[in-house]
Amino acid sequence: MSLIKRIPIDKVELGMYVSDQTPGIDKGELRPKGFIRRWETVDKLTNMGLTELYIDTHKGLDSPFTLPLPPKNATLQATVSLEQEREQAQKVYAEAKNLVNELMNNVKMGKAIDVGPVEGLADDINNSVLNNHNALLCLSAIREKDQYLLEHSINVGILMGVFSRFLGYEQELVHQLVTGALLHDIGKVRVPNHILHKPGKLTEDEWQEMKRHVVYGQETLLKSEGISEVALSICGMHHERLDGTGYPMGLKEFEINSYGKLAAIVDVYDAITASRVYHDGKPPAEAMQLLMDLSNDHLDRDLVLQFIRCMSVYPVGSFVELSNGSAGIVISTHPLEPVQPTVKVIYNVRHNKHEKPSIIDLAKETDITILDALHPEQYDIALNEFI
Repeated sequence: MSLIKRIPIDKVELGMYVSDQTPGIDKGELRPKGFIRRWETVDKLTNMGLTELYIDTHKGLDSPFTLPLPPKNATLQATVSLEQEREQAQKVYAEAKNLVNELMNNVKMGKAIDVGPVEGLADDINNSVLNNHNALLCLSAIREKDQYLLEHSINVGILMGVFSRFLGYEQELVHQLVTGALLHDIGKVRVPNHILHKPGKLTEDEWQEMKRHVVYGQETLLKSEGISEVALSICGMHHERLDGTGYPMGLKEFEINSYGKLAAIVDVYDAITASRVYHDGKPPAEAMQLLMDLSNDHLDRDLVLQFIRCMSVYPVGSFVELSNGSAGIVISTHPLEPVQPTVKVIYNVRHNKHEKPSIIDLAKETDITILDALHPEQYDIALNEFI
């Protein structure tokens, strides 16, 4: 059995097994596959103009800097209907709230984390994502301003499960990534509430304390048994940025592993789509544009593009105007039809009034298209009431 991944040429290590699937590997004088036993081999591969290698991680070493091969086709195919999975997803989300709330209270009291229940929750999330990823994404779009930290931890776990599954990571690594994502902000429970929930701009001293939540989180994870290196990477690197302007270490692109880069994207996306005491959340489609803007210096551009493919042009939770004069909420996306999601229609834009809710699958309605993404607040619509 082989498991082929790609890795930047500057992160290659001795003991890795090069796959003959590496693009351009057959154009040189070197063997197209085999173990890398000398650094001279890496130099020759670099001189051939190769910027990354495909390696077989079952035959040779793996690395936290690897990524799955670029997905040829969308890998998020639902196996059950949204309606069928919705009830199970609601149970998972409710259990997640209880577990994460208990976890945070324990950490506040200085206790170590019992990772077993967190891993169980990660399994439940992944099973729901496998059944129909739209069900949990719908629930993650329901926000309560006074529960931001609780919901953010869960939502980042859900987004990580959806995104890593889309990218093609193997099951065990997806499990570790989701577990780490659920714990990524655990250090914030040690930040004083008057700083954590301050409605105005933080002072310099307050900002320094806020940034320490990463270190606090790592300290908590390090004293907890069974925490993986993947989880530690996610906790420690989700605020690092490619140009070195992130924190706490100011790492640059070549120092941030793949898990940290994934975590940064899902963390930023959920943060900017959430409403908090000091700002209103951005609509999902607008958030995607902000991710693209950040991909120039802060976020990995290739991964941001993959995330947009994964979540679709109009992600679940988007409020969109249709060409027939109606408007509604995207409740389900089609991996192969990025601009033809399923929409729950609730409003008539032309007549400025609510409509009786109905479901339209745009992939089946070829004469109806999406015109634009709207701001629901402008129409005095609370999406939570309809999702």
